Amino acid sequence: MISSKRAFAGAVALTCLVWPPAFAADRTSGDLVITRAWSRATPGGAKVAGGYLTIENRGAAPERLKTASTAHALRTEIHEMAVNGGVMTMRPLVDGLVIAPGQSLSLAPGGGHLMFIGLDAPLRVGDQVPVTLSFEHAGEVKVTLDVQAIGAQAPEKTERTEIAPPAPRPEPAAPPAMVSEADESFFTHLHAEKAMANVTVSPGRAGPVEIAIQLEDANELPLSADAVAVTLGNPEHGVAPVTANAERIGNDQWRVRMSAPLSGRWSLGLDIRITPSDAVNVVSPILLR
Repeated sequence: MISSKRAFAGAVALTCLVWPPAFAADRTSGDLVITRAWSRATPGGAKVAGGYLTIENRGAAPERLKTASTAHALRTEIHEMAVNGGVMTMRPLVDGLVIAPGQSLSLAPGGGHLMFIGLDAPLRVGDQVPVTLSFEHAGEVKVTLDVQAIGAQAPEKTERTEIAPPAPRPEPAAPPAMVSEADESFFTHLHAEKAMANVTVSPGRAGPVEIAIQLEDANELPLSADAVAVTLGNPEHGVAPVTANAERIGNDQWRVRMSAPLSGRWSLGLDIRITPSDAVNVVSPILLR
């Protein structure tokens, strides 16, 4: 389970090696020093969270962060932020990130980050999230992310403490009742410069679906919009896009019922009207069984 202990940071950036203040989650593994590992508390209903940390390579050879994982999310991705054609986009880095010798790599809000998708419980201030980082040469390194307040821009500082060997991971809870894969929900996270959307499509199969949307601003704070419209289309099978207006069910939460009659890859678009004169449009593929 996520432990609770009050805790103790910029874009993907390579800089000359520096010695930052110590944090509770500092870890050393061979030539790697991992500092300032933290996350943000999540608003109610949110199923995603970002993970941030700094990795220093004190060795003489390059190192690569290949993957990351936690038992508290369905999957963890390494994301890059980039501006393409004036639009802020986010994409997973399937080849990971390289840390050059004698340099450091920072994952922080507004830049590269870990993305935890499908959280099993909300993150609250003071929680500690165990994460396993997999490196090309150093192998697996276990770190703990200290959960800060919603919208925090950096972790709190503390005195340096000795790091005890990690405690054995608790045995997983008994598995839930069996659920058909086709009935499981499909989850995706859409990101634009001014807004983010956590989208859940239920069930995750062809037919009538309910699309639940939770909005956040660029600082992962709940975003209250004037209106949200959802567009579903399947050009691969000649299904023309259909648009429907979502119903507000909470300050930052919206819902709409639509039909996706065929299995396969669909295009889901959101028209988020933040104000009457300010709109955000994002599109993402979804996969229905």
